[in-house]
Amino acid sequence: MIGYGRQSIDASDIAAVAAVLAGQPLTCGPAVDAFEAEIRRITGAPHAVAVSNGTSALRLLYQAAGIGPGTRVGVPAITFVATASQALLLGAEVVLLDVDPETLCLTPAILDACRERLDWVVPVHVAGRQCDLPGIAAVAARRGIRVLEDAAHAFGSKAGFGDAGSLGHSEGAIFSFHPVKNVTTGEGGAIVVRDPAWDRRLRQLRHHGIVRDGFRGSLRADYGAPWYHEFHQPATNERLSDILAALGTSQCARIDRFRAARARVYAGYRQRLVGLPWLRLPPPALDQEPFWHLCAAWIDFPALGCDRRAAFAAAHAAGIQPQVHYIPLHHQPALAGCPRASDLAGAYHAYAGLVSLPCHPELGDDDLDRVAAWLRALARPVR
Repeated sequence: MIGYGRQSIDASDIAAVAAVLAGQPLTCGPAVDAFEAEIRRITGAPHAVAVSNGTSALRLLYQAAGIGPGTRVGVPAITFVATASQALLLGAEVVLLDVDPETLCLTPAILDACRERLDWVVPVHVAGRQCDLPGIAAVAARRGIRVLEDAAHAFGSKAGFGDAGSLGHSEGAIFSFHPVKNVTTGEGGAIVVRDPAWDRRLRQLRHHGIVRDGFRGSLRADYGAPWYHEFHQPATNERLSDILAALGTSQCARIDRFRAARARVYAGYRQRLVGLPWLRLPPPALDQEPFWHLCAAWIDFPALGCDRRAAFAAAHAAGIQPQVHYIPLHHQPALAGCPRASDLAGAYHAYAGLVSLPCHPELGDDDLDRVAAWLRALARPVR
């Protein structure tokens, strides 16, 4: 089965993990520090905190930013549910924003047209394409809105205005290192921030909220003792193990190769899928070098004379596993009651034809030929 995404693991990754298993600390050790250094190198961010997954990264970043009861967070309607759900779990109110139906991204014009009060906005870099962050930041500054980035899809993406996570136009960003992402730690995530106070706060939050200075407890005689620590508020364990961090560092050594391999997949589809008027591949990302996490194509199913269920059934019969990214958030029962900044027509139009084609470094020419043959065969009943 050709999946829409998968990990790319080689002998160097296995050796990196084996080295940790052979004697280094398995958690809270130097492999995590090394991985965080790689994240800083790749993004240019001053601070990076590795955590257990991308969802944890969102929640902890929101906590560090003070998002909670009384705050309103603008989230695009096309994104994975965690972008919104982690704000809701903290007691914030989520306002759903529309997206450009071709790029699937929030735009400055959409944010500018929002008449809802927002304290924060979270642009989502969908499929590896970065949003127009300079434009969004300019609108946000004029409106008194602060910016955080959901860059779960965009680790390693580059643009003229800054690489993903460089934080030239936001206060923080998150990444995901799930197996289908640009590099993987198995499960894992990271947060990059500009403010050293946020960095310290995030390191506490990922480790049960443990405080090792600024003590307030009643055991004053023990302040500063090597065993002494305090908990000032309930928190969770969101640490990334050294085993997984070592895998991430090894993967980062091949990040340029992975980016080029995904660009080759995109180019291969453009070659093979010309002349299909009912199929639209993602438009070029001007002044960007996206690290294509997904190839989110759009199919005009009514014009094709085929519905998406039938197209997916034909794909599975051909040994191909496409996906849809994403069901708009306002159609999810948990988020149906969230206020909407508009009728979300762009998100609705996008969803009606979305199909994520297989896109990962392990795909060869034969695989791309199979995907192209499946798509071309969909039109055969139409004469």
